[in-house]
Amino acid sequence: MTTVWFDALTPKHLRMARHVRMIAEKKGYNFLLTTRDYDEIPTFSKLLDLQPIVVGKHGGEDPRDKLLRGAERLNELVHLLGDKELNFVISHGSPEATRIGFGIGTPTINVNDSPHAEAVARLTVPLTTRLVSSSFIPRNAWTRFGLHPKALVQYRGLEVVTWLKEEKVRPKDFGLKRPIVLFRPEEIKASYMVGAKQRSTYLLHELKRALRAGQFSLVVLPRYDSQRKAFREELPDAFVLDKPEDGLSLIKGSDVFVGGGGTMTWEAALLGVPTLYAFPKKIYIERALEGFGLLTRVGPHDFISRLRSVIGELPNVKRHQVAIASRVLKRLEDPMPLLEALIDPSRYV
Repeated sequence: MTTVWFDALTPKHLRMARHVRMIAEKKGYNFLLTTRDYDEIPTFSKLLDLQPIVVGKHGGEDPRDKLLRGAERLNELVHLLGDKELNFVISHGSPEATRIGFGIGTPTINVNDSPHAEAVARLTVPLTTRLVSSSFIPRNAWTRFGLHPKALVQYRGLEVVTWLKEEKVRPKDFGLKRPIVLFRPEEIKASYMVGAKQRSTYLLHELKRALRAGQFSLVVLPRYDSQRKAFREELPDAFVLDKPEDGLSLIKGSDVFVGGGGTMTWEAALLGVPTLYAFPKKIYIERALEGFGLLTRVGPHDFISRLRSVIGELPNVKRHQVAIASRVLKRLEDPMPLLEALIDPSRYV
């Protein structure tokens, strides 16, 4: 049987993989899912009832280690695939999967909303057959990496819309005093964060100061064991989750979300939870959601005042946020219908 191969590198990619699997099986393809050994991957695979084949591991923060682990993983994947007949290679910017798809001449589809991840984009975008991306991201954000303009397929929406419109989310009961502020720190091991001055977290000092006032309960969802240990030491009054959990349930059970990264921030904003965005860099999706009135950018200089303002008017802020989020989510497009149309050999003759 011919095969659609999806290489998932993060929890978000696994959520996407579930929907790609349904499309592949509907079209009569075998579905192959691979991933790598990375902090949250095993837990999320179980949560989503997926059984990916684990090949290789993340290279950590050091660029040389990233290179070595990537080369090892590429070799292992080639041996795993063997003489399988691959019809499509799909990923969210997997350098290894993209290189293999290009090398064997198989249509390679990149579903991607992260041109700010320049290292990954430089390795994948020029070799991509089709790139599916939000129209909130301008075309030149991709073509500057060498993508042929005709290879770009845009939709007016976000990747997270795929599961937000379909999945019923049960809120987590933390058993803590409200209001509950959920904090998701930034992805410090990502290539686009290399050289960041504050390695533990962008807002650590401000979180400490805000907690002293005792107006809220702080829940922290770390990305790695190293972050977990650091937050427990630095924020002894916070509730630091001891293992990865379903982010959607955590968001739904919270009153305010503070995001240091992308995916959970977009999810919180579109689930109607008052959202403060603390990623150190400006990116296109943030601008779109901020334009809709669904999130507020904060930094060390104004984080405490913004948080106090939200908590002080929380019932009104939440009602307003829920109303906007409901309207916006209904209007946003899901990329999966586009992807389904692209999983068609006749398009690549």
